[in-house]
Amino acid sequence: MALLNRLGELVTNPQGRLSTTDAATMVALVVSSLALLICVVMDRQPDAALGLYLGAWVTHAGVQVHQKLKVPVAQPAGGKDEQRS
Repeated sequence: MALLNRLGELVTNPQGRLSTTDAATMVALVVSSLALLICVVMDRQPDAALGLYLGAWVTHAGVQVHQKLKVPVAQPAGGKDEQRS
């Protein structure tokens, strides 16, 4: 039951508002997972479908990491720890 209470955190940003990027990513994950399951059940080239599925999500994760590395990290208001004395 605690898991169901925390599902909203998957599509919200730290301020508690709906994140369109996270919501779109969640919808894409659900749709692509269902498509993969349908390919497996119907025996329609499940190996190619699995390869495309994994390739798409690995690429997505790599792009997210790349974007996070480009965003500068904000310094705390007091400056660096070494400078406080």
